Amino acid sequence: MLTAKDWALRWIRGSIESYFIGKTPLEIVKGRIKRAVKSYNVNPKEVGAIVNSVLIDPSLNAPKELREERAKPLIEFI
Repeated sequence: MLTAKDWALRWIRGSIESYFIGKTPLEIVKGRIKRAVKSYNVNPKEVGAIVNSVLIDPSLNAPKELREERAKPLIEFI
């Protein structure tokens, strides 16, 4: 069974993937991260791990350089 925290972690991962490919603005992703940390007991280290995981995910259709560039403001935010 999916817990609220598990759902929030998946929500964050999907949001980060969407941001990396250019479909979701950075400010929206930051807001979702804040909400997940505040309301769903998500640890910022878990968010950092998600960012790192998405950076190396070969199935994401975005160039590595673009992913790295877009990851910087997220890492600084976390």
